[in-house]
Amino acid sequence: MTTLADEARYLHHRFFPGPLELEVVDRYIEANRVCLTAVESYQSGIMHKIVSRRLDPVAVEVALRWRGRDSLLTKKIQILFYLLEVRSRYYPFFVNQERRRCHAVLALAGSVLFTLYAFLKGSYLVWRHRLV
Repeated sequence: MTTLADEARYLHHRFFPGPLELEVVDRYIEANRVCLTAVESYQSGIMHKIVSRRLDPVAVEVALRWRGRDSLLTKKIQILFYLLEVRSRYYPFFVNQERRRCHAVLALAGSVLFTLYAFLKGSYLVWRHRLV
């Protein structure tokens, strides 16, 4: 079975470059113990499959969210992001300081296309790996 530390490192790797600091791993573990005390076993199994099979967490999260599932994956991603958004190294990932309207419109359009792709990929992964 994968550990909470494995989860933290894997999710971090899929969203951000570079290694994850040990302090953040420790806080991720503690936040999971405090905030996610009543995790159902099938949801833990889903997280184990995502990490151990190295599935795309973005695609799986989009597919589960569109299916109306109360996803443990979403909560775990939120915990990790909450822990990282206050660190200076991650500031550029969460805050845009430049005013470029044309770039923003193109990025928004690209995000719509990426979300559609992630939904299709995630739906396949959910079906293929029997995540629901």
